[in-house]
Amino acid sequence: MNFMTSKHWTLVGGAVACLKPAFVAGLVLHGQPVFATTLAFPGYSGYLNVPSATVLEHGKAAVQYSDQALETRATESLAGYGYYNNVSGLFGMFPNVEVGGRLTWDRTQANCYREDCGIRDLSANIKVQAPFIPQEWFTLAAGVQDLGGETDDFEALYVVAGRQFGPVTVSAGYGDPTLSDRYVDGPFGALSYRPTSWLNVMAEYDSQNVRLGLGGSTPRGLLPIGMQINGKVLAYDEGNIDNNRNFFSVGVSIPFGNETSKRHLQSVNKHATMASEPGYSPSNISSQVQPLTKPPAAVVDEALGGEAVDTPAVKDEAKERAKALGQQLIADGYDRVSVASRENVLHVQWENNIYTRDERDAIADVARRAQSAASHHRAAKLTLLNQNIPVVERTISLGGEGDRTQVRMLAADYTSGTVFHRNELQWDFQGGYGPSWKPRITLSPTVSSGIATEYGVWDASVGLSAETSVSLWPGALASVTYNAEVYATEDFEKGGVFYQDRQRTGFAEAEVQQTFKLHPQLYTSFHVGRYATDWNGVLNETLVLGAGGRHSLAYLGGSFEHADYDNVARDQMLARYSYYNPRLDTQVDIYGGQFFAEDTGVRIDSRFWFGDYALRLSYKNTDAEFVSLGWVIPLTPEKTGQFRYAQIRGDADWNYNIQTRINEDRNLTSFGGARVIESANPLRSVYLNRGRLALQ
Repeated sequence: MNFMTSKHWTLVGGAVACLKPAFVAGLVLHGQPVFATTLAFPGYSGYLNVPSATVLEHGKAAVQYSDQALETRATESLAGYGYYNNVSGLFGMFPNVEVGGRLTWDRTQANCYREDCGIRDLSANIKVQAPFIPQEWFTLAAGVQDLGGETDDFEALYVVAGRQFGPVTVSAGYGDPTLSDRYVDGPFGALSYRPTSWLNVMAEYDSQNVRLGLGGSTPRGLLPIGMQINGKVLAYDEGNIDNNRNFFSVGVSIPFGNETSKRHLQSVNKHATMASEPGYSPSNISSQVQPLTKPPAAVVDEALGGEAVDTPAVKDEAKERAKALGQQLIADGYDRVSVASRENVLHVQWENNIYTRDERDAIADVARRAQSAASHHRAAKLTLLNQNIPVVERTISLGGEGDRTQVRMLAADYTSGTVFHRNELQWDFQGGYGPSWKPRITLSPTVSSGIATEYGVWDASVGLSAETSVSLWPGALASVTYNAEVYATEDFEKGGVFYQDRQRTGFAEAEVQQTFKLHPQLYTSFHVGRYATDWNGVLNETLVLGAGGRHSLAYLGGSFEHADYDNVARDQMLARYSYYNPRLDTQVDIYGGQFFAEDTGVRIDSRFWFGDYALRLSYKNTDAEFVSLGWVIPLTPEKTGQFRYAQIRGDADWNYNIQTRINEDRNLTSFGGARVIESANPLRSVYLNRGRLALQ
């Protein structure tokens, strides 16, 4: 391990002397934080090589390209920094937590088994900032680079502390890499000076070299949707690893998702938004409920207060308002609409096929429309249907006479109707936007890819999938999925090493399913058909919900036989525990048992939602261990249109992930186990808003 020489200290002293006036001025200046929140060359937030003591802002994503990498696989005479390709991605997963990945390579399409392909590595990074420390004191962070990697190219642990003095930021820390004599190997430190919000002058000692550089960012607000373009240049480099090299990086940072339009779904008991405000959209109406301490019926009775006004003229007016509301909902595209006026309560029942990203937006939209049709009603009972099965109820207050400006949720509950008993009113109006058997076609790209394998930096097979579903009767659904490959790299073509994992052209799935609601919190669904292109089989999914909707337990079982080969069969037997935290908008699924390929073990999937978008982290441990980082991107507008006799829409839950194998002596190429076979229309997606219908 090499510590700083007198020459190094002289260089750092000169840099500090140049920044001294600004440093002293910073002792008395107060302003917005100016800690380095752009990416350093190694892919974490920081300076040039040195990590900062802060993390990327929560909800922000950053992508960077740089031409610097430390060659760790060369002979000693060639070791050092080189001009290699680096692509890094970083996400502010939680407040005080950033997670990212880095892809480093030299030759793009070289086969490492046949020729020297140079460095080629896919790694994961994580950094956590200590909470509860006032920023005016200092900040403290710890991180891991190349988490779980076995080739040890960039693996390191580090801890760093920082302090801001006006426009000057100072950081110091200690690192412990697996491979010695590299950056962040021992004590390190850095400082930056920001004379403006868009310019950053940096000086650092990365435990091996003294480095000076410049960074620049476009001013906040200059580019649309909060985007910023960032760049850095290493202007001076002197020390133990090479000298006088100049490297650069360029990247973009952007808020991930549309979380700001979902504030109404995050904060419990906030004041209701004025539904009559100009520019209203479903995303700015309060759809949260007060914690339910009484039965919903008691809450409604309490809200109603006085006696109903039941003169014939008032009843007729209320029914006309109910009919007008039903017609309005149908005109807007809702299906299976039923509306009735009973006493002081307006009853609305409907099925949503237009807010396919998040059904809570449909609930908010119908609540606002019910408020506008309040008449003499004091409350509205809203029942959401899916496949003509009642799922959840929301009870809203419509206010007293003269108070029609607020929509306030009173109670939320699972509907009591089941396959054994269904409460039906005498409806004043019923209808739908087209027939109930309307075919619905969902389009989405399909991708199989190999990232940073021994055969190439990026290999892929890309297809286009069309899934068509038709509702038959309550709980019954028929669907067929056709997939067509449209592009493939050489390794996915016939004779290529990844040919068996390509996107195949043909029918990927065809099935009929029947779902039964056995209890307000218990569903079971039976499926029969063709799955995973080649397998005929039967599936059962049974799901029980916790009282508040945050917890659920499920069984996913199936028996399959190969369509082309006799006596080739597989069984899947899995248990799944799921948890959803509405405050953090985070989901965790834990699978255990026997997966489709009859490998046994566990799989953990997590989703961190930012509005209708999500980041995914997964861990698999069956025949081998894998971790993956991915994202969920809706490929359809917030409100999806439809025709009267058909609907064509994009996938509201399209996802893609990058996976790497961990904890083995060699990074063998594999597309991973722990595969779960389930219907294209599973219970949570069809009925429960992908697990995001928590009552509280």
